[in-house]
Amino acid sequence: MTRRQFAILLALALTWGCSFLFIKVIVDAGVAPMGMSGVRTALGAATLLPFAWRARKGFRQSRATWVGLAGLGALNFAIPWTIFGIAEKHVPSGAAAVANACTPLWSAILATTLLKADSLGPQRIAGLSLGFAGVLVLMGRDLANLSGSEAASILLVVVATFCYAVSAVSIRRWLGHVPAVPLATAQVATAAVLLLPAAFLTGAFEGAELTPRVVGSVAALGAFGSGIAVVAYMYLIQQAGPVRASVVTYLVPPVGVLLGWLFLEEAVGWNLLAALGCILAGVALVQGISPRRIAARFPGFATEAAAPLD
Repeated sequence: MTRRQFAILLALALTWGCSFLFIKVIVDAGVAPMGMSGVRTALGAATLLPFAWRARKGFRQSRATWVGLAGLGALNFAIPWTIFGIAEKHVPSGAAAVANACTPLWSAILATTLLKADSLGPQRIAGLSLGFAGVLVLMGRDLANLSGSEAASILLVVVATFCYAVSAVSIRRWLGHVPAVPLATAQVATAAVLLLPAAFLTGAFEGAELTPRVVGSVAALGAFGSGIAVVAYMYLIQQAGPVRASVVTYLVPPVGVLLGWLFLEEAVGWNLLAALGCILAGVALVQGISPRRIAARFPGFATEAAAPLD
């Protein structure tokens, strides 16, 4: 992974860490999960239109490619984004962000099975294990206390992460020839076409309190979390591979938990710092980063053409 790719990884972690806060604000205001996911995909697609126009040559794809993109629109966005809306009606935004970190584990397993280019060595296995251990530490005793709708919600989030992983591996395996902007735009737009009409037909917005806080959350979630960030992630999957790209979900939990504590007064236990250390150490191992290699490259960090880290 190059320095540019790693910078994108960090920016995605910050953006999607904020997304869990926005989702919680929206669903707590009375917007149904499908309404939340429908609006965010519609705004995401609208945000991507100027980029899509500039990259319009990349949309000249075969019929099979378009069928694959449509399928991924449902699997990668429509289903998991609706699931997160359902889950956050019952669990804190920080807990949803933590459960989201299962994605790299699924990605590693699927990539090893389906992609010969991605293999698991002892260091990467240790990194994935350490990162997932950090997720468990972050949950702390709350994990043992989950019951009923909360437990079901966490299980749903795990299902959503499996959808993410299958999509990431599929993109790397079969859609690597599609440029990042068409790849993202086609999927998000497909999800919007599927979700938004269904949201209106089911009365997803009836009774919702559309305060400035809620409207701002919708705008940020749609434009950044569902638009620009998606292009960046598609690029990262294609350039760095699904396992390395999905490691962004190890960085999301600390951001999601911190924002939930700051803005929604969600409880944060003593385990936050310990979990953060485990997660960041796991990311470093999976990415093949060591202090010696960072120091060796630091003098040229500002150069535009960066050498690979692995």
